[in-house]
Order: sequence, then structure tokens, then C-alpha cells
Amino acid sequence: MRKFYFFLIIFLALGISLNAQEITVTGIVTSAEDGWGLPGVTIQVKDTTKGEVTGIDGDYTISVKSNDVLVFSYVGYQSQEIPVNGKTKIDVVMKTDAMLLDNVVITALGIKRQKRELGYATEDISGEDLTRSGSDNVINSLSGRAAGVQIITGDGVAGGSSRIVIRGNNSIFGDNQPLIVVDGVPMTNEGGVTGWDGGQDWGTALNNINQEDIEDLNILKGPTAAALYGSRGGNGVVLITTKKGKKQQGLGLNFSSTYKLTNPYGYRDVQNKYGAGGPLSFLTPTLKQDENGNYIYDINGYSSDNGPEGKPTNTTFGYYGGAVSWGPVMDGTTMLWWDSVMRDYTPQPDNLSMLYKNAHSFTNNVSFQNAGDFGSVRVSVTDDRSDAIIDNCNIRQTTFNVGSLLNISEKIKADVSFTYFDYHRLNSPVLGESYSNFNKGLLYSWPRSWKGIESTTYEQENGTMTEWGTYPFQYINANTFWSFYNNNTTLDRDKAYGSLRLTYDITDWLTFAGKAAVDFSLDQYETRNKPTAIDGMTGGYYKQNMTRDYTLDADFLFTAHKDFIFGTLFNARLSIGGERYYRNTYGMWAGTGTWAYGDLYTFNNFLSGGSNPLTTNMLPGESRYEKQVNSLYGFLNISYKNFLFMDFTGRNDWSSTLPLDNNSYFYPSATLSFIATEAFKINWGPISFLKVRGSAATTASDDLPYQLDFTYNTGSFGGQLATTLPTQVPPLQLKPQRQRSFEIGLDLGLWDKFNMDVTYYDIYSWDQILASPMAVSSGSSSARINTGIVTNKGIEAILNYNVFQRANSYLQVGMNIARNTNRIVDLGGADMYILSEVWGSNGPAIAVQEGEQYGTIYGWDYVYTMETKDGNVVGPFYDDNGNPLPLINAAGTEYLKTNQRVPVGNCAPAVTGGINLKYNYKNLSLYALIDAKLGGEIYCGSYVIAMQTGQSNETLYEREGNGLPLYDGEGNFLGNYGVVLPGVYVDPETGEATQNEEVVHYYYNYMPNFGGWGNYLTTPGIVNNTWIKMREITLSYNFPSRILEKLKVFQNASLSITGRDLFYFYKSLPDNINPEGTLGTGNAQGLEYGSFPMTRSFIVSLRFGL
Repeated sequence: MRKFYFFLIIFLALGISLNAQEITVTGIVTSAEDGWGLPGVTIQVKDTTKGEVTGIDGDYTISVKSNDVLVFSYVGYQSQEIPVNGKTKIDVVMKTDAMLLDNVVITALGIKRQKRELGYATEDISGEDLTRSGSDNVINSLSGRAAGVQIITGDGVAGGSSRIVIRGNNSIFGDNQPLIVVDGVPMTNEGGVTGWDGGQDWGTALNNINQEDIEDLNILKGPTAAALYGSRGGNGVVLITTKKGKKQQGLGLNFSSTYKLTNPYGYRDVQNKYGAGGPLSFLTPTLKQDENGNYIYDINGYSSDNGPEGKPTNTTFGYYGGAVSWGPVMDGTTMLWWDSVMRDYTPQPDNLSMLYKNAHSFTNNVSFQNAGDFGSVRVSVTDDRSDAIIDNCNIRQTTFNVGSLLNISEKIKADVSFTYFDYHRLNSPVLGESYSNFNKGLLYSWPRSWKGIESTTYEQENGTMTEWGTYPFQYINANTFWSFYNNNTTLDRDKAYGSLRLTYDITDWLTFAGKAAVDFSLDQYETRNKPTAIDGMTGGYYKQNMTRDYTLDADFLFTAHKDFIFGTLFNARLSIGGERYYRNTYGMWAGTGTWAYGDLYTFNNFLSGGSNPLTTNMLPGESRYEKQVNSLYGFLNISYKNFLFMDFTGRNDWSSTLPLDNNSYFYPSATLSFIATEAFKINWGPISFLKVRGSAATTASDDLPYQLDFTYNTGSFGGQLATTLPTQVPPLQLKPQRQRSFEIGLDLGLWDKFNMDVTYYDIYSWDQILASPMAVSSGSSSARINTGIVTNKGIEAILNYNVFQRANSYLQVGMNIARNTNRIVDLGGADMYILSEVWGSNGPAIAVQEGEQYGTIYGWDYVYTMETKDGNVVGPFYDDNGNPLPLINAAGTEYLKTNQRVPVGNCAPAVTGGINLKYNYKNLSLYALIDAKLGGEIYCGSYVIAMQTGQSNETLYEREGNGLPLYDGEGNFLGNYGVVLPGVYVDPETGEATQNEEVVHYYYNYMPNFGGWGNYLTTPGIVNNTWIKMREITLSYNFPSRILEKLKVFQNASLSITGRDLFYFYKSLPDNINPEGTLGTGNAQGLEYGSFPMTRSFIVSLRFGL
């Protein structure tokens, strides 16, 4: 027996020794899709930080213990755990991950980590998904794809800017968009139209990012995820990684060709029965005749000083536009038109669409890629040419991209990326409240009988501008189409950006990484206005506007890692680094005055001397921007086994835009991730994965440059040099704006088929940097101070269900949904801050006020109560259905309104989200995306003006004789044109209330009680803007390898057809107005006015490799 125990002990000791012995394991990791090796796959020894990465051919070598478990993980693929069991060769086939519960994601500073380790929410979108979307730019392609990420496409045409906001607005006046980082190069999404006044939207630099070159896009949400990016990342970060090449059979050449057709289809619904004419009489409108009885166009039929009540029509009915269509029936009568040509007075059902056309886009890309022991490389050239849905507007861009991963030595590796593009754009349409905006003309100036003759006869045969004489349409430039076709502005942009990151493995536990990045752009705007007269000088104009912008960014990072600290099961990774960010912008512009020579576009072409001194607009102007931020940071990652992960970060910034006493600011963060299903090895039943997580962080942001001192502008006045005094008092002790945030989340997987990711977050932003208003008597309009508190609270949910997954097919359904509440808690004693106004103080405004939500619309509302002379409050009153009745005047013609602008709506959506479907059968795949915005209101200017001017179909009912009998003051019957405005009249003397029963002309139902220019009711124009949209459908086919092998030319080939923005399942705006046509991409959202029509696109793409 003793011998037996002796040999048993020897056997066990030998087994333990064998198990502890290290062996070398080799193998190849391939993709189940094409059988090719996968480079960059992470191979980690479970419960340790020890690991390797596969080479270019998917090969790997790793030293492990014979009883270890290897974890294979790669972006977009299912992770696998494989016991070694003494084997020295392990080949792995990786399948795409339908659920993406444990994939690898890109985090702050470009560091790859497993998603299970993170204590905060991120979302990853593949470059293939972005390219397939068919969107105009990378920002628009995110619509509906990510929870809590709101994409707002500004009104206009392709090439315009878009707004991206993650988890609400944290700053009242500052930039609320996330930082964009492309291969380590920081960028911003600044630019575009930001207010009601409109202008031209030339887009932003992000429009130029070529989606063909993108490998992966990762969204870091909230301050926690972006804590290591400093003040620039407080609103979240969008990380874009470009392709670096891989090994490919054949020549390594890939081609793609894409054609896109964009079709404008959704035009405003209008009536096509009644033509031009103002509210001149309560009688049935009739055509005007001259003294000989010939019918003529009434060029004075817009308004009258002696309206139906004996007063000016503007006094009675408010200020309306030239598009008033309360005139006679368009019955085809031949008349002398306003341009002295005989024309038929007929309906014009197509005059809203006559200025639009189908747009065409062609994108061709050729790339070369290869990989080997040296690393990998990819070179790409893309040519993109497109026109717009309007004439005289097009875009041309050529993009050159190089990406490479280089193995300089066994210990030194380099990540290189470089992009250059040459961008040319001819014209951008004028938007908003502008006399040259033809969309404004279609809404506000041109009535339903407008034939659009100006759009084809704006130019004479000799090339001069047509002079119209008396032009009957108000508030629009009579020569709008001359300007549209002959006054051209081009944008030429040369932009280059790139980065070089070197990684040096000093020891097996210590790594050094350093990065240098540059972003340089040169924008040149050239304006050439064609002379309007035969002399070649009159009306001629020339202007140049040039802007040079460059950013330098450099950082370093030391990383030390250690497994089994002090003999425990804890693993740790400590990183210490620093960064220097510098941005410099310089702009210069100048234009010409009165020309001295015909058709000569140069600054030297001007009259001078005598009565022609140099004018102010001829003097060059300059703009400057310079900013630097130095930073030190560190982060510590601690893990216990493979189920508990803790991260701690700290960063200190020194900003050049803050006072020396306050320019240093520190902010930390901490996160926790606990995977219960990994920690407790029990039978969880249907629960296949359960993770709880939490995080807390503080961040800070600085100010714009040149705010600390008085700054002066120089110019000329009366031909003399002049200096403009500053209007803002500089701050004495300006501090950084601060944010603190926390979030908690739950990741749940059921039956390996369903997963759910739910996050609740709370963001508190204080010490807002504001321009506080000052009394005019002080000599300044404002003072820059720290005050104000803004909060964001919300919940996000991501749901994915793998309906089935078989050997040659699968079906997946996903949904994301988010709700955010963005509230103004404190403004430091200020009553209100205006973000944007409609018609200045003569219309509604987007403003912030304590206690209200961000995005509140202010305007004049109905009055429901009245205080009588004796101090008693009368009202409110309700109808039989419990709806409140507004107060009205004694004549029953006009509602009472508030004395000042009050909250009347809010543009923030109640819920945003999307639903996606992925289906694959053999070589055929189908993708569909539904995008939705539920709730949120806008001031719908197009609806207001359409009702006020009689363009809307809603104004037909009483005009068709369906109203109440209407009589004049002498009892004469005028027709069934009467209405009774629902409301209550309260006698201000006695307080006696009487429900309104006065029958008035239908004019009073639409003007001025529907709003418009002036201090009139705003509430009727506040409408709910809910929509559910079929954002994308893509059908793709990959040609089988057996067919390609027979051809002996192609290594791969695919064909895809995409429909984008196809239709709306539901939209709540009236009159078929574009629900995504709101003005601008700035902080002031919720204003619509003369928006472009809805568009849909059809895309065909062919791709093949040689």
C-alpha cells in the first residue's frame, strides 16, 4: 500500500509538472466567409493579459502552458475559447458575429479592447455598412444606426452640412457636436448655416471623408468614454479607422463603380384653383379689366390702403408676402400678363417642381493592397462627380489615400495613414430668409398663378440682364434667376491629413507609442458676378476669400502590463502619456468696387480718384484663430480573472484660451464592468451572458481664442481709417466649463440568440461660458462670465435578435431606441438667451430659459384668462370636449395674445430610434433600415405662410361656398364665406364672458390669426414633427467563387442595389412639408421655412478584385 501511495504521488507531481510546462502553439486563423487568413486577430491566454496577434496570413505563434485556454477575438467576428490540452498546432475558423456581445472595439487613443471589458457604452459600425448606405457623407450614414445619436441634415442639397449630437446639448452657446478622430487626426464638424437668416451651406470637411477608405467607425458616448480626449471630447468622440490593406489573391487590385440617382419627389401640397390676389374685398374675387374691357393682370392686387374694412389691408390682416393667392379662379381666361404678353390665366400645378431635376452621381474607386512579412499596405484613388437637384450646382472630388502597417523590426511597428483630396464645388443654393432664395420665392413671393417665366427669360439675346420694369411680386429679387445662373461662386479645397504612430516593445511588459498627426486645408472661394449691361462693367463683381487652416497633434504613451500581481489573480495595465494640440487658422478676403474695364475679373479693375475713392468693401479683411492645449494623462486597467474589469483615468489640460490662473484643469474617470455569467459558474438557464457596468467621469472645456482681452477691429469710415470698439467686456477670472457624468448599464444575452444593451446616463454641466447681457449705458452689450447649469438625462436601449443562423443563411433583427431630457437648470440670473430669431423680434425664437428644456420655441400664444379692472381673474373656459377656448375680441375677428414671447413648443424629440434587418442566403444578402423620430415640435414657417397666403388646400373649404352665410354691414348677402372663430369674449370692465358667435369672413381664420411677420400669434405654426422613414434597403449579390475561378480573371465580384430615403411610413407635418427640412445645423433647431422638397436615391454598385 505504501508503494501505491508513493507511485501515486510521483504520478500526480509529474502531471502537475507537465501541466505547468510551457509549450509553443502555432496555427492559422481564417475567415469562414472566404477562407482567407485574418491578420490582426487577438489571441489571449484566458485570465491573463498575455497574448499575441496574427500575422498577415493569419498565422500566429504563442508560448503557453499545456492546460491554458486561448481566447481568439477579432472585430466583427465571434470570439472563441479553445483549450490547449497539450496541442502544439491549433487552427481556427472564425465566423462573423451576429450578436456582437464580446467583439473587439476601438476605444480612446485608438486602443483596441474587448467590449466585455468596458464600463461605458460604445457602438461600432463597419466601413462596409457605411459604404453600402449610399449616403452623401459619413455623418448622414449614421442615421438610425446608433442609440442616442441624433443626425440632423440641414435643408439644402447634397454637399451641405449635417449635425451630429450624442446624448443632448451640454453647452448653451458652445459646440455640442462630438470630436471626430480619423486615424488619430482630430477634426471638428464646424461650418454650415446656423440660423434663420440662412445663407449658403458649403458643408464641412467631414463631407470630404471618403467612405470607400473607412474600415471601421466607433462611437464613444458621453464624457466617460471620451475622458482621455480632454476638452474636445466632452460631447463624445467618433473614431474612424481607415483601411490598411490585407493579403489578397491575384494582383491585389480592387475596383468599384457606383452610380446614384437622386429624385426630388415630395413637394408641398397646394391648391391649384385660385390665383394671385390679396384680401382686398369680402366679395367674390374677379378678374381685372382695363377701360376697354380687356382682361389684364392686376399688378396692384397685392394690397390696398382702402381694404374691406376701410383701412389698409396690412393693418387689418397683418404683413403677408407676395404669394397671396386669395384672387380669382384660374379659369383659363386670356389676359395681358404683367410682362405685357398675352397669356392664359390657368392653374400651375407644376410651378413648385419646375426648378428641380434629377441629380446624378458617379463614384469610381481603384485600390491596391498587399501584405507580407513587411506588414500591409493599401493605396486608393477615388473620383467622385455629382450634380444637384437644381441647376448650376455640382461637385467634383478626387481622393488619394494610403494606409499601411509596417513591421520595421521585431520590436518596432509603424501605423501610417495619409489622405489628400482635391475638392471643387460650383455654387451652393441660398437658404432661409434671403431675397435671392428661390425656395423663399415659391413660398412667400410667387402666388399660385406664377408661371415662372423669369426662370427662362432672365437673359436677353445679347447676354445682358432682362429689366422687368414693374415687378408685381414682393420680397424677392426680380432678378433672382439672373443671379442664380450668372453670379457664380466656386469653392476649391485642398486638404491633406495623416498620422504616423510608432510602437516600440521595450520589454515584454513595457511598450512605448508615439504619434504625430497633421491636418492641413486650404479653402479658396471665388465669386464672379456677370455684368448686367452691354458695357461689361455695370453689375460686375469679383471677390476672393481664402482660408488656411492647420492642426498639429502629437502624443506619447508608455504602457506597462503585469499579470498575477503579487501572486494574485489580478492583472494590471498602467499607461502614462501626454499630448500637444495646436490649431492655427488664417483667412483673408477682398472684393472689387466699380469696374473700370469690361469683363475683367481682377482686384486691379476699379475706378479710383476723384469721386471714386476706395470703398470699404474693397479693403481686404482678415480673420485669425490660434489655440494650443497641452495635456498629461494616465489610465490604469485592472482585471480579475475574466469577469471583473476596473478602469481609472486622469487627465490635466493647460489651455491657451483661459487665464493663466485658471488654464490648468484636471478631470478623472472610473469605470467598472462585472460579467456575472463568467464569475458564477452555475446554470443560468436561458441567460447566456449577463454583464453589469457603471462609470463616472468629469470633463472640462475651454473657450474660443481672444476672449480674455479687449479686441478691436480696424476699417474705414468716410474714407478715413477707423477702429471699432469691442462690444464685450473680457472676463476677469474665466474658468473652464465643467461636466460630470455617470452611467449604469446592463448587457444581457438570452439563448445565444437575443441580446440587450440598456444604459441610463446623467450629465450635469455647470460654469457655462456665456455672454451675459449688460445695460446699453455701460458702453458694452455683454460681459463674458461663468454661469449657468445644463443637464441631460436619458436612457438608451439596443436590442438584437438572431432569428436563425444556419450553414448558408441567417436572419437578424435589431432595434435601437433612446430618450433624452435636456433641461436648463440655471442661467445665473439672466431671464433668457436667444439662440435664433425668426424675422428678428417680429417672429418666434429659439431660446433658453431657466426651468425649460433646451430647444424651446418662444412666441406669442393664445390668452385663456383675463384680469378685470377690479382684479378678478376670469377663465379659463372649455368646450364640450374639455379643450380650452382662447379669448377673442368683441368683433370675433382676432384672438387675444400674450404681451411677450412665451414658451409655445420644444423641438427635442421624445424618442429616437431605428430598426434594422439583415438576411443572408448563400451569396445573396438583404439589409433594411427604418429610422424614426417620435415627438418634438417645430415652427413650420411653410405651413404658416401657406395658410396666410391662401396656398394651402386647407383654405379651400369656405372659398368653395361651404362656409356660413355672410352679410355686409347693410345686410347684403356676400356668399357662404363665413366662419365663427371658436373662442370666448370677456368684457374687460365687467368680466362677463360670452362664447363667440360672430360670423366673419374666412380671411380672419387665416390672417392674421395664423401668424406671420410681426407680433402675431405663433401657436398655430407650432406643429408636431414625428416621422418614421424607410431609410435604406440594400440587396447585394456576391458572385460564387466557382464562376470566378472559371473566368480566371476576378478574385471577387459583387453587385448591390440600394434605395435610400425611399419613403415615409408616417409623417405628421401638414401639407406634405419636408419633415427633415429644418434650417441650419447649429444649436438652434426647430425652425422650418421654405424647405427643399424630399428626395430619394437609387444606387447601383459594382465591385470586383483582380
